[in-house]
Amino acid sequence: MKQLIVSIILASILVTSQAAENNTNSNWAVASATLQTTVANQYLAFGSGTVLYNKPVLHSDLRVSLQNGIYFDLWNSTPLNTGWGENYGSEVDYGLGWNGPLSKLGVVGPLSDLGISIGTSYFDEPKVGSLGGGDTLYSHLTVTKSFKHLSVSAEFENYLTMPETGIRGGNLYSIGASKSMSFFKDRLSATTSLAAVYDSGGYGMDKGFLLRGFAELDWNVTKKFTVITPQLFYYIPITVNDRQLDAMVYVGIRYKFW
Repeated sequence: MKQLIVSIILASILVTSQAAENNTNSNWAVASATLQTTVANQYLAFGSGTVLYNKPVLHSDLRVSLQNGIYFDLWNSTPLNTGWGENYGSEVDYGLGWNGPLSKLGVVGPLSDLGISIGTSYFDEPKVGSLGGGDTLYSHLTVTKSFKHLSVSAEFENYLTMPETGIRGGNLYSIGASKSMSFFKDRLSATTSLAAVYDSGGYGMDKGFLLRGFAELDWNVTKKFTVITPQLFYYIPITVNDRQLDAMVYVGIRYKFW
């Protein structure tokens, strides 16, 4: 498994290097920078639906994307009713990856419009700042194909726990579809997705299948400022017995600097 995660990291580096080679220096300029802050009723693991913290949390995310597809991401979870670093409601993630169509890498032909997202994040949790035991290195590879009415995707996710954690990570394999719509001259936008997920049994959880869904309704107040009302992540167990039908419900704001 370590060889697999190393391969994904190397692939991420190769993709970003190829993106740089196939683009001019101007494409290293910032394409967008977005800050999002939301409050949720609880914190479930985004991939598997495992309960990490069953009380309200504040989640914030800062993402900077470059013209060549490289992105940097800083994500944070803060529990609202306990001290910092006392449980898995406390987390800081440091992410790096590449996102875009294969055409951006110089690929031509029928595969050129395939969307690729590849990257890694270091999950610093729950004692943020004390790197090592308890932390996780997360990597993912997502392939997306867009059609007229929806997009379909296949995703591989790997969770590699750091030494001295005392428990092994695992893998998630998923296939899903998503759709986005806008209303009232783009004042309102809606996104929904649903995926079938196979959990390999990481972190001592059951092996098996579940459904993972997402829905979001946004009020675009201006071109830069958005109110999220609401955002929903939900999980439906199919063959796993250690999880139940559960959801995270968010409200918050998003600001796009450029």
